[in-house]
Amino acid sequence: MQTRRWVNRYQTQTLVLGNVLLYMEGVFNIARGTFFALIGAGMLLAGYGIANDKKVAWKLGVGTSFLSILMRLTAQNIGFNVIFSLVFPIALLTLLIHPQSREYQKIWFN
Repeated sequence: MQTRRWVNRYQTQTLVLGNVLLYMEGVFNIARGTFFALIGAGMLLAGYGIANDKKVAWKLGVGTSFLSILMRLTAQNIGFNVIFSLVFPIALLTLLIHPQSREYQKIWFN
């Protein structure tokens, strides 16, 4: 029996937190504007795929979080607002590329 889930609590802690943060960042990015909405939709898809052990979803999550950081750095003047808006995307990228997350997805994702 194959089950679909939104969060897989049996994954490593870093991957579960990254998954939840993908959902949160995805919703916030959709509310931000046109191009950020595309990034946000990719984050939501990546979160759902990671919860269901898809390797391509992990790659999509890393790519969209990196693109989100890049867009924030180029879209605004460097200041306190940019530094504050980078907290969650940097935490997300760090959680997804953490050694525990990478090893788990190498072994268990298909």
